[in-house]
Amino acid sequence: MNKNFEANFAATAIGSFPHDNISDACNLIQDTLPEVPCWPQLTARGIYEEMCIQYTENLPGFEIDFGQKIGILEANDKFNNDLETFYKKYMEKDVNYFAITEKYGSGFHAMIKRLEDSDRSNMIAVKGQIVGPITLAGITKDREKIASIYNDICFDAIVKTLAMKATWQLEQFERFDIQRIIFVDEPYLASIGSAFANIDKGKVISSLNEVFSAIHEKDGLAGIHCCGNTDWSMLIETTIDIINFDAFGYMDSLILYWKEVKSFLERGGILAWGIVPTSDEIEDATLDDLISKMNAGIKKLADNGIDPKLIFRNSLVTPSCGTGSLDIKNAEKAMQLTKSVSMKLKETLG
Repeated sequence: MNKNFEANFAATAIGSFPHDNISDACNLIQDTLPEVPCWPQLTARGIYEEMCIQYTENLPGFEIDFGQKIGILEANDKFNNDLETFYKKYMEKDVNYFAITEKYGSGFHAMIKRLEDSDRSNMIAVKGQIVGPITLAGITKDREKIASIYNDICFDAIVKTLAMKATWQLEQFERFDIQRIIFVDEPYLASIGSAFANIDKGKVISSLNEVFSAIHEKDGLAGIHCCGNTDWSMLIETTIDIINFDAFGYMDSLILYWKEVKSFLERGGILAWGIVPTSDEIEDATLDDLISKMNAGIKKLADNGIDPKLIFRNSLVTPSCGTGSLDIKNAEKAMQLTKSVSMKLKETLG
C-alpha cells in the first residue's frame, strides 16, 4: 500500500459508460475526472465489452454463447488442451498473452492514446478495472448450469487470468509515471451468504488476495467495487487498498463497521464514496443533496473517533456504480455531479 498517495476526495469512476462513440466517452472522462481518469467500458459496442466477457481472452476453454449472451466454461477436452498453454504462459509471466485487445477493450486503447496526447499536469493517478473473480466465476457456468466457482480448476484459471489482466493494464499505465489503480468489480459479493451464493469466506478472501497481490507486485493500488451491501469486515480482512461502496444507497451499512473502517484508514486504506446515484434517482439528484448526505456520513465517522483530516486524505468520490445502465444524458449528469461533489468537498473540507 502506498501511504504517500493522498486521494483528497479526487473523482474517478467505475468504468462502464452507455456511449457507442469512443471519442464522446473519452471526452466525458477527461472533462469530469481530471485527477484520476479511468478508461471506458463500452457495452453498447457489443458483447465483447460486457463485464463478464471483456476479460476472458485466452481463458482456457471459454466460449461465448452469442444467443444467450453469456459465457460458458467447462472442464472438457478443449479446456484441458488450453490449460497446458495457459499455465505455461502464466508461469513465464508472459503478460502480453493476457492483453486486452481492441476487440474486447476499445475504450482502453483509445483512452491510453488520448492521455498520451493530453496535458496530464492535473493527474494524480490513472485507474483501470477488471471484473472480480467471484463475480466472473459465479456468473460463468458450464452447460449443466453449474457455476465455475464450484469447479476448483476452472476457478483457479479465472483467478489467474484476472490477475494477469490487471498486471497487463498496470504495465500499460507505466508510461504515465503516476500512481496506478485497478478496481476489481465484485457485484456478486452482495449475494455472499445467501442461498444463491453459498461460498466459503476463506475462498473469497484468498482469491481476492491473489489478484491484489498481482496488483501490488506492479506497485499498483488495489480497489474493490461492490454496488450493494456486503460483509465489509470480510473485505477489510483482505490486502485491499481501496473500498468503493454505494454511499448513496448503503452508507449506513458501511458505517456500522466504523471500528474496522478506522483501522483500515489508519493503515493507509482509502474509501471511495459512491455518492452519485446511477439508478433512476439520478434524475432528481442535486449537488446540495449529495453534499448533505456526504457530510452526514463523514460526521458519523468523525463522531466515532476517526480524524476528519484522515478521512479527507484517504477518500475518493465516484458514482455509486457504472453509468452504463443509464442513457447518455443521465450518464453525463452523473459524471458532472461526481466532479462537482469532488470540487465542493475539496473547497469545504480541504
